[in-house]
Amino acid sequence: MKTKHWMFVLLAILLIFPASLFAQGKDIIYASDSTTNTLDPHNTSDTYSGAIERAICQGLLGFDKNLNIIPLLAESYSYNETATEYTFKLRKGITFHDGAPFNAQAVKVNIDRLRTGKYVRSSLMAPVKELQIIDEYTVKFILKEPFGAFLNALAHPGALMLSPAALEKYGDEVRIHPVGTGPFIFSEWVSGSYVLIKKNPNYWRGTVKVDSIKFVPVPENGSRVAMLRAGQAHYIYPMPAELIKLVENDPKIEVIKQPSIIERYLILNTKSKPLSDERVRQAINYALDKQAIINIAWGGAATPADSIFPSALPFYKKQGPWPYDVAKAKALMKEAGYENGFKVVFLTPNATARLRATEMAMQQLKAIGITGEIQSMDVASFYDKLSKNKKETVGETPFIAFGGWSSSTGDADWATRPLLSTEAFPPNMSNYGFFQDPNVDRLIKAGLTSADPKIRAKAYAELQDYVWLKAPWGYLFVDTLIAAKSKNLKGIYPMPDGAFTVEEAELVQ
Repeated sequence: MKTKHWMFVLLAILLIFPASLFAQGKDIIYASDSTTNTLDPHNTSDTYSGAIERAICQGLLGFDKNLNIIPLLAESYSYNETATEYTFKLRKGITFHDGAPFNAQAVKVNIDRLRTGKYVRSSLMAPVKELQIIDEYTVKFILKEPFGAFLNALAHPGALMLSPAALEKYGDEVRIHPVGTGPFIFSEWVSGSYVLIKKNPNYWRGTVKVDSIKFVPVPENGSRVAMLRAGQAHYIYPMPAELIKLVENDPKIEVIKQPSIIERYLILNTKSKPLSDERVRQAINYALDKQAIINIAWGGAATPADSIFPSALPFYKKQGPWPYDVAKAKALMKEAGYENGFKVVFLTPNATARLRATEMAMQQLKAIGITGEIQSMDVASFYDKLSKNKKETVGETPFIAFGGWSSSTGDADWATRPLLSTEAFPPNMSNYGFFQDPNVDRLIKAGLTSADPKIRAKAYAELQDYVWLKAPWGYLFVDTLIAAKSKNLKGIYPMPDGAFTVEEAELVQ
């Protein structure tokens, strides 16, 4: 019966996806549970879109596959003793895909755009007071005050460089016309269907070994696996843990497992009356059986969250767990005046695991009277809806949304400030639950404005202690990253933040 079931799935895949979609020769298909939201790196809030952008564009600095900082468009850098001035020597002879020169003026155009505060990633450059052009290939950042994670901020995909000529030509419509200096050139984006990038024949770092990569959204777990087994995808992420046994004996497939810095949680609309009560939020945390959700929805590929950010990040401090205790949860609901519960809207991406986790959380919360309907949508639409909620200052409608975050700077600052701060460019941050607390803002600033590791460690320890009990989220788990690929594909590497690098991609015999 299982064999017949998978034969049916494979046939369905071949019927649903036209033959022209599948790669031939040196063309690669990357199948993901996510959809592309934008290709403007300065205005991107999701890891998947940012990873595609990183194949097209580059920053002054970047990350290797282990999130170590490496120089890219900057060949070297230096900074003063107080970490308030950073000078970068730029590489010479590099041009953008449209022929525009990469130089100090191009850096200034990009940094000035970020510093307007209009964009999702504007907060990366919030510490910058001024960018000085020293000469055609030297720039100096003057910061308002010391910032211990500034190099991490510049290595983040939100600080990628776009062609000034493209920005002048397209304005914010560069989101569908990205032009960078990277190994791949943007070719086509069919919304909801795929993004196609093609190799840059004049790439400054050397020969690109594949002709194209097509990024295809396939939210249903079984369909991604079927595509990989049928040879209609070369790489899939995530590889559903519950289906690993199906592929582990396939001689053509390799499964990749590694720790991640991706934390999952329920976003709670703290602006709404029930969820603004700290006791209700604590009750939600007691009512969630995290291990059951991990085992059933996530195939066991995660560990329960034990702080507001994962243990692999600097300055992590383990917290006492929120045990599964429905009686305690009910007592807190009664104390808060919600003994009979209330209704919410549950929001979630429609990717199989995320939808299943949301359904399980909804079932568990029924035990304490929190009920409602699920609204599921593709990943891009999900984050678009959360962003619109912020712009429209939604407050009266209680919602609970399945969230997730990875600190793509590899630092504690980016694991906290975008999600919890109300001071730095609040309309453009990812604080989708509207959480506000002046003490949190104070501690975030203390960790942000020092380059001294001891001062930063103290601030982030206090921050974790404080926020954990305030419960702005329903804490869930930290992913174990699982991907799968064809064994003849080399050089696509998963990264701890859930992103990937494709620069070294190669198909071998």
